[in-house]
Amino acid sequence: MLQEVGQVTPQRFQHALNEMILPALSIVLARPLCEQTARRWLLKLGWQQMRLRKGVYMDGHERDDVKKYRREVFLPAMAAFERCMVHFEGPELLCVDPQLAPGERKVIAIFHDECCFHRNDYRTHAYLLPGQQILQRKGRGRIIHVSGFINVEDGRFVLRDESGNIVAEAREIIYPGANGDAWWNTEQLLKQVKRAIEIFEAAHPDCIALFIFDQSSAHASLPPDALKAFEMNKSNGGKQRKQHDTVIPNTNPTVEHRGKPQKMCLPNGQPKGLQQVLEEHGFNVRKLQVKCSPICPWENEDCCMARLLSKQDDFTNQPSMLETLIKDAGHECIFLPKFHCELNPIEMYWGWCKYHYHEVKKSTFEEMKQCAVQQLDACPTEVIRRFINRSWQFMSAYRMGLTGKAAEWAVKKQKGHRQVSRSAMMSIEAVLDTAS
Repeated sequence: MLQEVGQVTPQRFQHALNEMILPALSIVLARPLCEQTARRWLLKLGWQQMRLRKGVYMDGHERDDVKKYRREVFLPAMAAFERCMVHFEGPELLCVDPQLAPGERKVIAIFHDECCFHRNDYRTHAYLLPGQQILQRKGRGRIIHVSGFINVEDGRFVLRDESGNIVAEAREIIYPGANGDAWWNTEQLLKQVKRAIEIFEAAHPDCIALFIFDQSSAHASLPPDALKAFEMNKSNGGKQRKQHDTVIPNTNPTVEHRGKPQKMCLPNGQPKGLQQVLEEHGFNVRKLQVKCSPICPWENEDCCMARLLSKQDDFTNQPSMLETLIKDAGHECIFLPKFHCELNPIEMYWGWCKYHYHEVKKSTFEEMKQCAVQQLDACPTEVIRRFINRSWQFMSAYRMGLTGKAAEWAVKKQKGHRQVSRSAMMSIEAVLDTAS
């Protein structure tokens, strides 16, 4: 059919059959086809009446760049850190301390994420008598934004006194919207992480915190003086922003320039332009245009001055403000692969809390706030530890080369251990051999 996506209807198909398709096939009917017949024919041709959604989720789980980061960066780094972590093994979650070499310190993984609770969040299923119905509100209502942390030793990331009472918590809850708090941003996140570091050092002295974040734009925010080639002019001076000095990377094509300090401002304080910076890197750019219009061609690295400079390692590999804050405090930071929510156990914690939150009837916004906090505090530490073990199991499956449904199946076969067993791998191989 020549109709656009979403424009096909039984009425239009009926008209096309009676007026164009059947006459073109020299088929003459005693009476025209009815709309009901056209609807049945549409279903036989594979058309279905679908529920439309407001958004579309694009899964890039197995995208080449995502797999490369997962395989070459994230999983090896996590394996190195995991050797220095406490494990809770088996169905009974028995504590297994790490075997530390002289001079090594224990590492505690702290998983971060953000979640929103709405006033009009509701259950998707309910038991009803015949004829009964529940009318749901159209809007989702006011919002509660939660930015939280979990770890395997504490469950929720808190500081307790000698009696076990909570004296400090790293979680941050705001109520944004009209006449409410400001929406969550990088500045608020940095303040929260700074407080979380203080809580960690008080709760776990002589340990290293490994903060684990997803790859959102807020987490990747660069400082105001960051190196950004597309914000530079061709010539020196002007209204372009001042950027911090750097060092010419060792991957620079001109060997004699490698490792040299790169000043990004002239002696008089004016910022340098693209041409002078690239020439100081050893590039000949006299016949190269400044910037492509409207955008640079895909996968082109030297189409213009801005693109060429932006592909240099010192411009590409800049630490975010979040990463700088954590590492300057003596701790570690790593970012999850994109589209890998199964590797972040706090996502499972949010699901546990939201499930119980939906089960409680809430009439006012004040009741909603109290209910959200109650559910966030109610999740047992043992349950959080099982969520964390499940994420480690997925990491183990990925290291063995499993992906997609195979990884999910192998994880489901495990009963409390942090790693996918060889028996699970043998079961998968047997299924594959039988299928082949």
